Amino acid sequence: MAANAKGFLDRFFPLLAFCLAGIGCGQDGADPTYSGPKTLPEELKAAYSYTRFTGPVTERILKERATYTKWQISFPSTHNILPGQRDILIDYYDLKGDGKKPVILVLPILGGSNDVEDSFARYFVQHGFSAALVHRQEKKDLVDGLESIDANLCQIIFDHRQAIDWIETRDELDASRIGVFGISMGAIKGALISALDERVGASVLALAGGNIPYLLTYSDEPGIARRRAEYLSENQLTLADLQAELTRKITCDPIHFAEYIDAGKVLMVLALFDQTVPFEKGRELQVKMGDPETIYLFSGHYTSILFKNYIKYKARKFYERTFPKR
Repeated sequence: MAANAKGFLDRFFPLLAFCLAGIGCGQDGADPTYSGPKTLPEELKAAYSYTRFTGPVTERILKERATYTKWQISFPSTHNILPGQRDILIDYYDLKGDGKKPVILVLPILGGSNDVEDSFARYFVQHGFSAALVHRQEKKDLVDGLESIDANLCQIIFDHRQAIDWIETRDELDASRIGVFGISMGAIKGALISALDERVGASVLALAGGNIPYLLTYSDEPGIARRRAEYLSENQLTLADLQAELTRKITCDPIHFAEYIDAGKVLMVLALFDQTVPFEKGRELQVKMGDPETIYLFSGHYTSILFKNYIKYKARKFYERTFPKR
C-alpha cells in the first residue's frame, strides 16, 4: 500500500469511529510533512492573465442593519472569453466600524437561490468580517453544450479575479486578508481561484472535488443528470463515451491546479456519502493539494445541511487563525 494511502487510512478509521459514535463529524489535521505548494508555472500565469478591473461601479443599498450595510455592486467585466458583454454582480456586506476589515469572498452553489450563501455571509459579518457574495453564472451556462463548458469555467476565474480587484479598490477592506468560502460548485470555483490568484489568503472548501469530467458524467445533481441523459440519448453515447469526450475538452479543472494551492491555508469539508460531488473525488483533490486540514461529515451532499452551523463556526475559527492579526 502506498505510504500516503496508508497514512490516510490510519487517520480515517478513527474519524469514522468518531462519526459512528453519534457525533456526526470528525476532523483531521493538516499533513505535518507538507512542504508547501508548487510554484505556478509562467505558462499558466500567462494563460490566466487579464485586464484588471479598476472601476467605476454601480452600487445601491439593499439593506441597512445595525452592524452592516448590504450593497449591490455591479460592473462590466474587463475580460470576456464568452460571447457578448457580461456584468459582475456582488452582494457586499459592508461591516460598519473603523479600520480595515478582512473580507470573505462567498461563492454560490450551481443553482437555486443564494439563501445558504447569504446565511454564511451574514454569519461572517456578525463575527468581524465583511463579505462579498459573487453571483453565479446561469446554471445552463455550465451544463448545456460540451463545447462551452471549459470556457465557462475559465470565465469564472476571470470574473472572480475581478471581484478581488474590486476588493482592492475599497479603502475599508484589507486586501491582505481575503478569504474564500464555497460549498459544492462554490468550492470548486474556490479551488480554482485559490490556485490561480495569490491574493487569496485563506480558503474554506466544502464538498469540493476534482476531475470535472468525472463529476459531470456521474454526479446525481438533478439538473446535471437531466441534461446528461438528454445529451446521451441525442448523441447515442455511453457514460464512458461522455467522460472521454469531456476529458478531451476540459482543461480548467481544480485537479490540474491543486498542487499550486497552499494547503496550509485551506480547510476542506468532505461528506463521506456524497454522490453529487463524490467523496472519492473530494479525496483525490485533497491528496493532490497536499492533505490540508479536513472535516469529515457523516452525511451525503444534501444532508450536510444538518451541519451548517458547525461549518460556519469551524470556517470562522479557521479564518481567525489563518489571517494575521491587526
